Amino acid sequence: MVLSRLFTHAWLWILSTFIAWTLMGGSSFGVIGWFAPRTNLIIIRLTTGLILGGITGIWVGFWQWFVLKSVLPKSYLWILLSGISWSLSLSIGWIIGGILHSVTHLFLAEVIGLIIVWLLVGMLTGIALSYLLKKS
Repeated sequence: MVLSRLFTHAWLWILSTFIAWTLMGGSSFGVIGWFAPRTNLIIIRLTTGLILGGITGIWVGFWQWFVLKSVLPKSYLWILLSGISWSLSLSIGWIIGGILHSVTHLFLAEVIGLIIVWLLVGMLTGIALSYLLKKS
């Protein structure tokens, strides 16, 4: 919804995101949003989420930047903000999933953690993009 005000061709955003995920999906790194660490240790989930989330966000943000750069001043900040959003989202979701899993011993707990990841990614990247739009 934020993008509809910015682009006349929103499909470019979809295409750039698709390209990023397709290229990443060709590697073992591409499953990042679909799995959780096999440990319940919070520190490992935190650090792994911060690192892998940051890499994912920077990669996807880089591809999306190709679309933003023609319509948004300081669009390069999107790469950083995407990395931060993904980093925070992945670590928080994985930590919550790990805590729920250690309490319930159910795989469903990890699924709930991943749902939280995707909800947070959507919210934080939406807030970040809105921020960039207000600053322009």
